[in-house]
Amino acid sequence: MNGAARLDRAVEGVLTLGLMIGALLLLTGLALGQLPPLRWGIVTLMLTPVARVVVVTIGMFLRRDLVFGFLSLGILLVLATSIVVSLRF
Repeated sequence: MNGAARLDRAVEGVLTLGLMIGALLLLTGLALGQLPPLRWGIVTLMLTPVARVVVVTIGMFLRRDLVFGFLSLGILLVLATSIVVSLRF
């Protein structure tokens, strides 16, 4: 399996896992009538795309694709900044 295919599989795995965990937490919260699992389910679903960018960034640097690696790192920094700013307000 080449590098691009492995990166695609890793991204697919992260997105699938994030969706499954988020859905499980949401369903648990609904079934039990409790707010904490619902909140964590929403947070998990919101952070899943961020995890995807982390995996892509690491994958690009491992493939020595510096242009896309740094572009992806820039996107990750923008996402991290927006999360930090949103937590302060």
